[in-house]
Amino acid sequence: MNDPLFSNKLAFAILFSLLMVAGLPQLANALFGGGHHGGELHLAYPIEFATAAEGGEEAGTVSFPQLLVAASPSAGERRAGLCKSCHSFEEGGANGTGPNLWDVVGRDVAGVAGFGYSGALQAAGGEWSYERLNEYLANSQEYIPGTAMVQRIGKPDHRAEIIAYLRTLSDDPAPLPDVASDATAETEEAALPAAGEASEPADANEE
Repeated sequence: MNDPLFSNKLAFAILFSLLMVAGLPQLANALFGGGHHGGELHLAYPIEFATAAEGGEEAGTVSFPQLLVAASPSAGERRAGLCKSCHSFEEGGANGTGPNLWDVVGRDVAGVAGFGYSGALQAAGGEWSYERLNEYLANSQEYIPGTAMVQRIGKPDHRAEIIAYLRTLSDDPAPLPDVASDATAETEEAALPAAGEASEPADANEE
């Protein structure tokens, strides 16, 4: 049976095929901003992803001393469970792969007698202050290159909890930072006029 519209359908199919062949490059060009560049497709309208720092809360608004004061030692004890494969925590405990950590806060760096510290740690000097423990736990190899311990704890609040627990491992725990005084000092400093900025003249009636 002959289709009276067969010739029209055939012409439409040929025209559609030609349009697809000729039009696809232009469509790709519009969508991808010129096609391939060095083997990669580039969108004409790049999508921007907001980072955590750009949304609601600002990163880094809470100082480490503030985190430490608010930290839970019991949570820190749980987080420090992984450390027990190398360290002992009780008073008079034996050294393992790492030194005993009793009374570590405020102790001299490389200060456990008889433990074979790396040359890098022996050369570091000073004592294990809260700040130094924080930096060391954040990235031990970056803070003291050549140290034998390889540790990276990225979240400041997790480090604060561990250090808050380490603080309790002492008969006389080191005092916590006085964050109230720090906040007062920051407020007073912010209130001072900037360098080179003249303060407002006092009232002539004031003496």
